[in-house]
Amino acid sequence: MLELVYDLAEYLKRPRLVSIPEKVDKPFSLLLKLALICIIAGVGCGILLSLLIGLKLIPDPGPSVIDHKKMSKLMLFVMAVIWAPLTEELFFRAQLRRFTGSLAFIALMCGVLLSVIIQTDWAYVVSPFIFIILYVIYRYNLARSLTLKFEFWERILPWHFHLTAICFSLIHLSNYEKGISLLPLGILYTLPQLAVGLVLGYTRMNYGLKYSMAVHAMYNFFPVLLFISKY
Repeated sequence: MLELVYDLAEYLKRPRLVSIPEKVDKPFSLLLKLALICIIAGVGCGILLSLLIGLKLIPDPGPSVIDHKKMSKLMLFVMAVIWAPLTEELFFRAQLRRFTGSLAFIALMCGVLLSVIIQTDWAYVVSPFIFIILYVIYRYNLARSLTLKFEFWERILPWHFHLTAICFSLIHLSNYEKGISLLPLGILYTLPQLAVGLVLGYTRMNYGLKYSMAVHAMYNFFPVLLFISKY
């Protein structure tokens, strides 16, 4: 467990391309350890967030828009333990090992950012054009040389890895009624998701996408189980 925590800490200092093992020894034990790390990180950051709000160091974000009492227990379980891990890992983590996918992700995030700034939905139309520009730059400057592409990816990956985790956390601002208006302090309100996103990113890069999906599902399972047991 401590060895895994140390490896995670070292990786987060400098994210890098690593080989995904074809077969992981004791996969269930690994998943449990990673899920436990997520729970500890998420709960710890949640306590810190509550402390910041309680001390009035940051404004109260207001009520959550997610009213689980209006959702059936089965639907809550499916959404939290199956749907969210599947869709969020495919969107945020699958592209971490795909250069073209990363370009598409960046282009889409630029569209999201522009939509937030000018407060309109049509701003997403810029995303395809941004992707085309980025892809042309990549195609005619990096793709011609495998060495050049690898060296560039090694330099840019740490920035992109952490950007992905930040975007993953900020998307959860939609859990609050005030939503995007909580920016620029938004990252503080989604500290638990940021911490978990970093662990999931590490899992995807070192063990594969199916492991990050499984860890994500296990992390969501425990709070859902506690909620269901109360009602």
